[in-house]
Amino acid sequence: MKIKTTKSKKRRAERSILEMSAKEARAFFLKPESYCRLDLPPYFDFRRLLRPVDKFLKIKPLSSLKLKLKPRDSEDVNYTIYSNKDGRYAWRPFQLIHPVIYVDLAYLMTESKHWDVIRSRFGEFANEPKIRCLSIPQESLTRRKDQGAQILHWWQGIEQASIDLALDFNYVLHADITDCYGSIYTHSVSWAMHGKEMAKAKKRDLSLIGNAIDARLQDMQYGQTNGIPQGSVLVDLIAEMVLGYADLVLGKRLADAKITDFQLFRYRDDYRIFVNDARDGELILKALTEVLIGLGLKLNASKTTTAQAVIGNAIKIDKREWIRRRQGDRNLQKHLLLIHSHGAEFPNGGSLMIALDQFYRRLASRKSVHHPMQLISIAIDIGYNSPRCFPTCAAIVSMLLSKLSTKKEKLAAVDRIRKKLEQLPNNGHLEVWLQRISYCFNPTLTYGEKLCCLVEGKKVDLWNDSWISDSGLKRTVRPSSIVNKKRLKAVRPIVPRREFGVFEY
Repeated sequence: MKIKTTKSKKRRAERSILEMSAKEARAFFLKPESYCRLDLPPYFDFRRLLRPVDKFLKIKPLSSLKLKLKPRDSEDVNYTIYSNKDGRYAWRPFQLIHPVIYVDLAYLMTESKHWDVIRSRFGEFANEPKIRCLSIPQESLTRRKDQGAQILHWWQGIEQASIDLALDFNYVLHADITDCYGSIYTHSVSWAMHGKEMAKAKKRDLSLIGNAIDARLQDMQYGQTNGIPQGSVLVDLIAEMVLGYADLVLGKRLADAKITDFQLFRYRDDYRIFVNDARDGELILKALTEVLIGLGLKLNASKTTTAQAVIGNAIKIDKREWIRRRQGDRNLQKHLLLIHSHGAEFPNGGSLMIALDQFYRRLASRKSVHHPMQLISIAIDIGYNSPRCFPTCAAIVSMLLSKLSTKKEKLAAVDRIRKKLEQLPNNGHLEVWLQRISYCFNPTLTYGEKLCCLVEGKKVDLWNDSWISDSGLKRTVRPSSIVNKKRLKAVRPIVPRREFGVFEY
């Protein structure tokens, strides 16, 4: 008997938003993790905010409502929470876009006619195979989070592909854009979608999707045309419009200059340029600089490198150094001090986050821990100087707090941590996670961050609604709704990995 065999197909882990229909793209944009990319505890549930707004605008589009004034005539329409980048003076402002403007913008971009234009334009951006963009938003097709799918897409498409290209190219040059989101000129969105000539000739024509997006961006920023709000997948795609247009212009310029022996990878504002002739690399960097200047952007001189060997520089320097170093020790404190030393040299690095996650898992397997307060002190100092890692540091601290004998000791430790964090200005994101680990010991502790105030049950205005005249629409924007009381009640003293790990289900 002949047995029929079928070749099994490997299931895809993610798909690009540009593969989606307009309806699918709209649903993707309206997912809570698309609206807010900032790591927050699980009781912050933006679905409870977006759904009522979505339901209202389906029946009464924003364009059909009579407004008191234009949103751009009001300050603080969006809510900003700052995340420190280096434990010192560098700040990254994450914005929670006003939910009404966010949903309206998602509707606008996913109207069938507009979505067709957007997808078609991105198809033009991708026409040059020697310039590849790997940062188009991805949706996970597994139980993994979308953010985890995006990171894997970067790892496979950038890091692993870079190693592979060592067979074809001798050198790689690195470059990235200074303050990319904060520098994007909103009018350049229309240039990107329709070309500069048409965009300038029809700059008041809101039937052009680029102009309509430009207007919405100004609406949420007090009429400002410099910078776009960072923190959502929707705006990530808008940034890709401008950067994709830069890729298109760069490709034409290099073709005219007859520079063909190269491969360029771009992930958001980060560039890797592979060449066999170092002079070609310098010419490409020069052309890229000129293209970006034409869009009001510029390369970061401190992060732009000359030609280097491919294999040695395919992996980021912080990861290379962590691979070289002794990564652990039988003694827990020495192990954490090794991580602290690495973090001091490479703050906020991806390798630091991985090292902390591994330490968390090691700690979870230990029934007893000697000197937990000293370990807490080291973990907090790591998070203080590498705020991107603070959620993982907070999870480690939550486990160490459980090793203290009495509630009095735990509260005293939390109080000492609070005093340490108060030294860092704009520490709202850190306060959110400190509240997460202190809530189970004392839910009455108060914090200054507005998101924390919502958890405390206080009435807080996150967004300026003064421009909304429709009382029904205004009622849908309830900041208190984003705190899921059921999830809040269910939190336990020890923060589980699913709350901070992007690859957890």
